[in-house]
Amino acid sequence: MKKKYKISDLFYNNRFLLVFSVLIAVIFWLVVVVELGVEVENTIRNVPVQIDYASVEENLGLKPFGEKNFTVDVTVKGKKYIVESSDMIDDIVVKANTSYVNSAGNSTLKLEIGSKNTNPVYDVVRYSADEVLVYFDYPGDKEFVVTPELEFDGEAVAEGYHIGDYIFPESDTVRVTGPETEVNKITGIVARSKVKGGLKQNETVDAELVAITEANEVLRNITFSRNNGTIRITLPVYKIVDLPLVCGFSNKPSDYVDNYPFTVSVSPSSAEIGIPVQKLEGLTEFEIATIDYSEIKEGLNIFTIPASEVTGCVFVNEIEEFKVTVNVHGMASAKIGAPENISFVNEPSGASAELVKLDFTEMTVIGPIESLEAMNTDIVTVTADLSGVSPETRGNVTVPVMIKDDDCWSYGEYTATVSIS
Repeated sequence: MKKKYKISDLFYNNRFLLVFSVLIAVIFWLVVVVELGVEVENTIRNVPVQIDYASVEENLGLKPFGEKNFTVDVTVKGKKYIVESSDMIDDIVVKANTSYVNSAGNSTLKLEIGSKNTNPVYDVVRYSADEVLVYFDYPGDKEFVVTPELEFDGEAVAEGYHIGDYIFPESDTVRVTGPETEVNKITGIVARSKVKGGLKQNETVDAELVAITEANEVLRNITFSRNNGTIRITLPVYKIVDLPLVCGFSNKPSDYVDNYPFTVSVSPSSAEIGIPVQKLEGLTEFEIATIDYSEIKEGLNIFTIPASEVTGCVFVNEIEEFKVTVNVHGMASAKIGAPENISFVNEPSGASAELVKLDFTEMTVIGPIESLEAMNTDIVTVTADLSGVSPETRGNVTVPVMIKDDDCWSYGEYTATVSIS
C-alpha cells in the first residue's frame, strides 16, 4: 500500500524550501524590475526659480522689489525609479531670463527648464508657469516727520483732564526705503492707532505707520526704519487745576534765601492750568519762571514771560504771556572796579582753572546803601562759574562772573576768560 503525501509535508523538506524560496525571490525581483522600469509621470512640486538679480543691479542699477523668490511645479516623465526619486528636485533647474530687463517697472521673465545633467534620462512634460512677474526699480529713500492720527473711543480724556501734544519717546521722524518710483509718490507719513478714551493718566500706544500719496495709493513695496512698521506715541494727560502763579529767583545773596528785598507780582496772578497727574501732590502754587538776580536792577523791573516758554504744565485758557513786576525799593546802586582776583565755582572734575583776563573794568552792584559804602574790591567775593564747561574742555573759555555777597548782588552780564588745564 503506497504512502500518501500531503502538500503541507513539502514545507518540512529542506530541499523543497530552498527551491521555493529562490523561486519566490526571482518572482519578486522580476515584479520590482518590471514595476520600476515602467515609464510614469511625476510632478515635482515647489522647484525654486533661479534669478540672476546681481547682473541686473550691476548693469542697470535696478533692484527687485516685492516678490523675489518663486517656485514652480514641474511634471516629468521617465522610469519610475528615476522620476519618483527624492533627488529629482535637486536635478531640475528652472532659470528666469533677465536679459530683456532694461528699465524700471514690472518685467515678465520667461522661464527655462533644464537639468543639471547634460543627458537627462527623463523628459519634462509640463510645468505650472512659464514666466514670473518681477518689479524692478532704482532704490530710493527719504526721511519724513511723522504726523499722529489717533482715533479715540469717545472723549479722549475724562472730565476735568486735558490731553497735551503727543510725544514721541524716541524720534518723530522715520526713514522710508523702497523703489524710487513709490518713494517719490509719498507726501507724508502718518501714525494711526485706535485708543480707548476717558484717559486720566498718560498712555503710550503703538501706532501703525502709513505712507500717504496724493492719489491715496496703497504702496506695497516700501519699508520703514521701525520694527514692524510701528512707532510709539505717548499721550500726556494733565489734571486741570486753578493755581496762583509765582516767580522764582536764582543766585540769591545769602541774606535773601527765604525772603526778597523787593516786591513781586505776576499778572495774571492765577490761571487754569493742566498739571501732570504725578506732580499734583502737595502743589499749592505754580512757578512760571526763574529770574536771576543779575537781571534785577534798582527800581522797577518788568519781565515778559511768553506762555510758550513755561514748562511743566499746559495752559487751558488762551494765555500768550505773563508780566512779572519786581519793584526794588530801599536799595541803591554803585559802581566798583574790577577785582584783582576771582574764585572759581563748579570746576569740572579733574580740571583746574586759571584766570587769563577779566572782560570788564567795573561792575554795577545793587544793595543797601550802607553795604555799598563799605564795599571795595578787597573784601568783595567775585566768582567765575564753570558749570557750563564740560570735563573734556581744555584751553581758554569764556565764563560768567558775579559778585557773591550777603545782601548785595551784581547787575548785568560779566565774563572772564579762563584757562582750563
